[in-house]
Amino acid sequence: MSIPNRRGIYLLMIKVMEDVKIYLKTGKEWMIPRGIYYYVGSAKGPGGLRARINRHLRGAKKLHWHIDYLLTNQASIVTHVVYAETEKPECVLVPVLERLGATHIARGFGSSDCKYKCFSHLLRCNSELEKCLQTAITSFKEAGLLPVVMSVSI
Repeated sequence: MSIPNRRGIYLLMIKVMEDVKIYLKTGKEWMIPRGIYYYVGSAKGPGGLRARINRHLRGAKKLHWHIDYLLTNQASIVTHVVYAETEKPECVLVPVLERLGATHIARGFGSSDCKYKCFSHLLRCNSELEKCLQTAITSFKEAGLLPVVMSVSI
């Protein structure tokens, strides 16, 4: 499946297999308990969705965004990516995911520059993997978006 190089938003489903402590260069730290998580982001720059998603799926990378610190930890794997071409901000997914039962565990994670004042862009899915995937798809549809689902080889 070829990811488009146009603008859009995406959701990474991440399985964290053991508790992970993240330390940022700024001194901030978060404890991410094992479980399944949603990370929502946008791809508005050069290369669009293709460039941003492929960057997230690469193993070695310069640590730039909060999510890089989680994704480069060996206890974390991306299981699925859901995306849509849109000009809407990723923040449209956050309240829908909250309403569908996802919870925040790390204030400010991925949302330090959020114009909409989201608590975070990392939410915990409190169910099993397949139900979490269905919730992710539903969140896009309820936000008026046409989701594309990509399974990531583990």
